[in-house]
Amino acid sequence: MCTNKSYPIVDGSFIQSDMVYTWDDSMWLKEFGYLKEANMHYVVIMGASVTEGDTIKTIYPTKISRGAMKYDGINVIDSFLRNAEKVGMKTFLGINFNGDWWKKHANDPAWLYAQMERGNLVADELFSLYHSKYPNAFYGWYWMYEVDNLNFRTEGQLNVLAKAININLKYLREKNERLPVLISPFMNSKFSTPEQYAESWAYILKNTELGRGDIFCPQDSVGSGGINVDEVEKWFSELKKAVNTKPGLLFWANNENFDQRDWSSATLDRFIKQLQFTDPYVTNHITFAYSHYYSPNNIHYGFHKTYLKYVNNGILEKSCPTAPKNLKLKVIDKSKVLLSWEQSEDNIGIYGYEVYRDAKLIYSSKRQRVYGGAKEDISTKYLDSLRVGYTRIKYIYKLRAFDFAGNFSEFSKEAEIAVEGSLWNRLKQCFKSIRQIFSKKM
Repeated sequence: MCTNKSYPIVDGSFIQSDMVYTWDDSMWLKEFGYLKEANMHYVVIMGASVTEGDTIKTIYPTKISRGAMKYDGINVIDSFLRNAEKVGMKTFLGINFNGDWWKKHANDPAWLYAQMERGNLVADELFSLYHSKYPNAFYGWYWMYEVDNLNFRTEGQLNVLAKAININLKYLREKNERLPVLISPFMNSKFSTPEQYAESWAYILKNTELGRGDIFCPQDSVGSGGINVDEVEKWFSELKKAVNTKPGLLFWANNENFDQRDWSSATLDRFIKQLQFTDPYVTNHITFAYSHYYSPNNIHYGFHKTYLKYVNNGILEKSCPTAPKNLKLKVIDKSKVLLSWEQSEDNIGIYGYEVYRDAKLIYSSKRQRVYGGAKEDISTKYLDSLRVGYTRIKYIYKLRAFDFAGNFSEFSKEAEIAVEGSLWNRLKQCFKSIRQIFSKKM
């Protein structure tokens, strides 16, 4: 690791251009300030260029044939590098990506090799424009194509992939632009064993120019749902064996700090477990993505404050929120129940609430991100929709709060409500009609 800590911490973050293209220098410096405060040294910016059809869309002014700026008149790369240079951050530039990768992978070699050639044009232009201008910040390249263990298993697929990687590496070497290259594959436990994936990567490493000073940085795939937390250590222990076949190749972990089920920020208890499980096998940790899921520029300050406490003393805070109070229920439209409650309290802040009906979790509200968040934010109200049956049914509700570290409060006091079913309503109408008939006769 790049620190003297005896416990694992993150040394860098990915960042996507569509979140930052409107940022001025003050926003960049604020973001880098948060990262440096958390003892980070690296930032990986994704998508210096993206190929769409025959057009290469860049986030800097380009003279490439069929090139065009993605954000008209906005030079994201210069702003990024200029401010990184000011504060001493080292950066990796994501060269080029084409979204058709997710459909074609290695199954169309000619297409894939053409993407690598386009990437060479972008890398050459980036290097000539910015490397001498920002020599301390412009540290390396990020190879943006994410390799998995489903579409890259046969020898033929692996050979195509190796050739594609070498198209970029050989070009950079011959042009004297061969900076450290970071590559970040991912995996899913449904598609292979850790041993099989490690064998595939050992083959790729043997047949590519990836080597001394380059960085093999697998996604731990927990946030994306590919691997359970308790499986991480086995996968990284096997991948370490593949890395060991290539002298000088660095082994880092890309620990995911999100939950793809709702694209929310992972509580820090889960994230720190990921760091701890990968730490025995890697020399450094970066994350996708502190800037997106923990930075105060994009979400409540509580994540950053909680993580800083861990960075400073190696201990995740254990103070639990208070239980929600005054849970109230109100039937609306006969098939919906409106819940409301008083805000819980915490020493740092509340991340969200879990709502239970009849002891079953039915809803979780969480603080949302400014960029990439859901429409709904943390709330002290919830409208529960019910399937109305024939009979009158009683429901019991309770809820609890949780904070950014993943500490849960005690449950609130239970609240009970009866919802009338369709048969009950019909009977009531019948009784009402009968009473009206008798009252008229009398």
